[in-house]
Amino acid sequence: MTDRHRTAARAAAAVALSTLLLGCAASVGSPAGNPAPAATVRLSDAPVGGPPTPPGSAPASPASTPTEAAPAVVLDQAWATAELVDVSTGETFRIADHAGSVIVIETMAIWCTNCRAQQGDVQAALKRLPAGSVVYVVLDTEPSESADGLAAYRERHGFEGRYAVAGAQVARALAAEFGDQVLNPPSTPMVVVGVDGRVTLTDFGHKSPDRIVALAEAHGA
Repeated sequence: MTDRHRTAARAAAAVALSTLLLGCAASVGSPAGNPAPAATVRLSDAPVGGPPTPPGSAPASPASTPTEAAPAVVLDQAWATAELVDVSTGETFRIADHAGSVIVIETMAIWCTNCRAQQGDVQAALKRLPAGSVVYVVLDTEPSESADGLAAYRERHGFEGRYAVAGAQVARALAAEFGDQVLNPPSTPMVVVGVDGRVTLTDFGHKSPDRIVALAEAHGA
């Protein structure tokens, strides 16, 4: 073999060896024929209870746990479901429409000075309670008095609240549940309904603003 042939053989062998080494380097660290992964996901990146979160993406929101809704408060007493008419607006309403709120119900007559004094103190108490936390319903139980007369009385004294003529049906229902004295205006009867539907006939006699605030707060105001 001539020197020229020996030189050509050595060059060919060098090229083959170089190609083999490059192929081995490319396959190190990955399965045969597969490129190495682009990124590594750490276990700490994964939200609890779910799959790992790839880097650069927002973690998945945890599934919300459904909560059982509280049962609706229902007032089904006859005095609560009877239709009344607000003498100031002409709107028809039922006391039951306000279930879930604190409701203060007062029976009265236009001629009753005790009633007027009590209503004045209720107005003072309402100003001390969160706005809208109490629904004040005043029922005229005097058969000889009219809606027009009650509306004029309310406006004359600047009282707030839903004023209505009770009528015989509501008056009978109140007496059946709370006794006849609830229809005696000078004893300033007052019924309080709590946010949970609990109904309380308060003590008879005049109640101060402090007492009215305490009653309202005790019933959820």
